[in-house]
Amino acid sequence: MTSQEFKNTILIKSPHYANSRIPLIQLLANKGSKKSEYSQFGPIYELYIYAFMLGIKKNLRLPLPPRSLTTEFAKIGTWKRDSSLVDFLLMIVFTRSEEIGFEWNDLEEMEDAELNSVISKIIVFIEEYANGGLEYLHGLLDKGELENSHYMFIDLYKENLQDTISKSVKQNRL
Repeated sequence: MTSQEFKNTILIKSPHYANSRIPLIQLLANKGSKKSEYSQFGPIYELYIYAFMLGIKKNLRLPLPPRSLTTEFAKIGTWKRDSSLVDFLLMIVFTRSEEIGFEWNDLEEMEDAELNSVISKIIVFIEEYANGGLEYLHGLLDKGELENSHYMFIDLYKENLQDTISKSVKQNRL
C-alpha cells in the first residue's frame, strides 16, 4: 500500500463520539444558523479537531463508551475538503506512531489485515483524545470556568500551551 492509499483509507473512516457529549457539541458547534450563549465553532468537525488537540495537549486520552452509546461522525475525508486542517491532524497522529503501536518502516510490508488493524488503532487514537478534550471542555463548563469571548478557544489552547512550556522549562532545569 502506498502512502497515498494509506492516507485515503484513513480518510474514508468515520470516527465516533460519545452520546453523552452531544449537548456540549450542540452548545459549542454551530451546524446551522442557531444562536448560542457561547462562542462557537462552525461545523462539528472543527470542534472535534480542537477537542483532539486539547486532549493531546492535556494528555487526556479517554476511551469511548461501547459503540451502542456513541454516534458515528462524518468521514474524515469530508471534513473541509481542500483544507490543510485534516492534513495537520494526520501529521500529529503520525508523529505518535509509537503510542498508536506501529512502525513506519513496517507499513510497506504489512498484509491488508495488519494495515486495517493499524488504521483502526489510528481512528481509536483520534476518538480517545477528542473524547478527552471534550471531557476537559465539559468539566470547564460544569465548573463555570468556560469564559465566553470571541477568543475563548484560542485563549484555552494558549493557556494549555503555556502550561506545557512551563513544565518543559522546569524539567530542563532539573
